[in-house]
Amino acid sequence: MATDVKKMIRLVQERTAYGVPEKAPGVCTMQDEDGRPMIRLGFDAHRDCIAVIGYEAAPEVSVDICAALAALCGLTLNRPVMAASSLTAEDLAAELSDDGKVDEENRMALDAAIAMFKEAVRMYAKVYTEKKAQGIEWHGNV
Repeated sequence: MATDVKKMIRLVQERTAYGVPEKAPGVCTMQDEDGRPMIRLGFDAHRDCIAVIGYEAAPEVSVDICAALAALCGLTLNRPVMAASSLTAEDLAAELSDDGKVDEENRMALDAAIAMFKEAVRMYAKVYTEKKAQGIEWHGNV
């Protein structure tokens, strides 16, 4: 076997990690061609460890993308931001499958989740750098 569809559906139905933290400095938003937000992923940190992370998705976003984001949130919570940023699609595949591999049709969902997280980390680092330039000791809002 490969992709564990039951686990993916359970992650989405239970709304695992659903909801982007308010005032999250690390946020990535994917929009449709009309500029409407389709998916958001965001996190906040305490002392540079991810203290809260979540995602939001429009109803038409596929289950595999939502499950990949939920799994990503679970794998990165309470980890240092920089350590979490080394997460790979293979790490997500291990989380969402029964043998460490996902079916090819689900691969894009893993890649999208990883890309969104890397952009959220980039945004977090931008805020961190701006605060440091202002002379503010800052390691997240939480």
